[in-house]
Amino acid sequence: MEAYSDIRAARAIKEVIGNSRWEGVAFAEAFLAINDLGADDEDAARIIFQKGGRSLKASKEIIPIARRDGFLPLLQHREKTGSAENPVTKLFPAFITEQRFLEFLDALIAQRSGLSYREDRGTEHSLRDFTIMEGEIELPINVKNAGTRFENASQLVGLEPDDCIPIPAYKAHAALDSPGYTPNLLYVISVDYGLITLLETMLPKLFSDGEAIVWGLLNKHTGKLVRDAEDLFISRIVRKHWPELQTMVNDKPFHVISARRAIAILQTIPKRTPGIGQRAWGTAARGEVNVHISVKTETKDWSEVAERIVQNGVIDVVKAVNRKVMKEVYDPEI
Repeated sequence: MEAYSDIRAARAIKEVIGNSRWEGVAFAEAFLAINDLGADDEDAARIIFQKGGRSLKASKEIIPIARRDGFLPLLQHREKTGSAENPVTKLFPAFITEQRFLEFLDALIAQRSGLSYREDRGTEHSLRDFTIMEGEIELPINVKNAGTRFENASQLVGLEPDDCIPIPAYKAHAALDSPGYTPNLLYVISVDYGLITLLETMLPKLFSDGEAIVWGLLNKHTGKLVRDAEDLFISRIVRKHWPELQTMVNDKPFHVISARRAIAILQTIPKRTPGIGQRAWGTAARGEVNVHISVKTETKDWSEVAERIVQNGVIDVVKAVNRKVMKEVYDPEI
């Protein structure tokens, strides 16, 4: 894309993600107030103070820089811009997958009287994206996109790469043990290893000029509450262009496993969790400590879970998640 001026960049941010709490939005509005409205330093600084999460003193120190150097130098550059930090490889596939699952939820509640669901996306520190409700019974759902094949799965966890999906161990533990815990949590996972590449090709073709500018800025810059800007931008693009995006992903099945079962696998098959049951964690499998799950033998299709809800209610799935059996286990005194 051609280079853009400070004025174009600031106007694009205000137009596309003007409701975001990202400090970059406050900087853009202050810069535009100076250049378009002739605001004095005090008024421009108060825009940053009120919207950008900076003290009034710090806000006043920013304004001379904006007058001298422009808007873009105010933005903080990302130190890392690889795939792990790039929203196209993390947030877009996740939001698209969640949006597609919404259609499955709509289809589900249409088949049984008394069912409803709540959207929990955007709730800070929440483990759930959606909650299916029937009376007082709740079934929390965390929707995930498995977009990167674990090529060393056979060597490290004893599963074939195409039969292996990761569940972050700390999140599964949090579902069971944290304050406000959600012990009935289900992970609903779509495996789509081609989605990221497809999005990298398709997304730029969907953007307006302003959206393309904001996309470029978000990929290169960070700062206070940048995740809020990313979430707002991604939700806008996905909802606006859902008919086109839907055609890319509408044939991928969803696989279901509970947080309880993921933790049970961690406890009984520790080799499925490199860093706990395998050596050489730092060189062979970097990142979060994950429990690796077999799609074929340890998950159920969403269609099966949905049918159980339709036939027997949410309580049937809650009971299945919390099923117990009697076993002898080691209880060492020493």
